[in-house]
Amino acid sequence: MIFLPFAIIIFVILVDQITKNAVLSAIGVGGQPIVVIERFFYIVCHRNSGAAWGILKNGRLFFLIVTPLLLIAMLVFILRNKDTLLRVALAFVVGGAVGNYIDRLFVGSVVDFLDFYIFGYNFPTFNAADSAIVFGSALMVIYTFRYKKQPEPGDGANGLKCGDGCGIDLGGADKNECEDENKGEREAGDGAGM
Repeated sequence: MIFLPFAIIIFVILVDQITKNAVLSAIGVGGQPIVVIERFFYIVCHRNSGAAWGILKNGRLFFLIVTPLLLIAMLVFILRNKDTLLRVALAFVVGGAVGNYIDRLFVGSVVDFLDFYIFGYNFPTFNAADSAIVFGSALMVIYTFRYKKQPEPGDGANGLKCGDGCGIDLGGADKNECEDENKGEREAGDGAGM
C-alpha cells in the first residue's frame, strides 16, 4: 500500500507549514506568548537556525546539502520495503524533515513554537515537523524490536532465516548463503523419498 506513506508525508508537511504560518501571523517572532496551560504549555514564536535544541547553529548550508541526500535515501527505502510499519515510520520522518527543510531553504531558519515546562525545566521549543520526526523515530524503534531475533544455527549473518518474508532484500553473500541452504534442503528432501 504505497499510497499511505506519501499521504502521511503530505499531511505532515501541510500541518507543519500551516501551524508555523498561523503562529507567525498570530504572535510574530519574539512576540507575547500564548498561555495554554499556566506554568506548563505555551505557544511562542522563535527562529532556530540550527537543528534540535539549537545544535549546529548557523549550519544552514550543511542542512541544505545533507537533507536532500538523506530524504532521497529514505524515499528509496520506503519504495523498496514492504513492511507497513517501517514505511509509516519513515514517512513521518520524511514529512518532518521536508517541513523544516522548506523553512531553511526559503527563510534560513526554522520556526519553533511549542514550549513546555516539565517540572520547572523549560524543554527546548519545537514544532510540528520535529514532533513528526520524533514520532517516526519511535515507530522505527518499535519496528526494530518487533523484528529483533536471536540467530539460530543455519541462519544468515543477520539473524534472519532465508525466506523470512520480512521485506528485506538479502544481497551479496547472504543471498548466496540462502540459495545454498535452500538447495541443501531440496536435496535432503529428494533423498528422503528413495
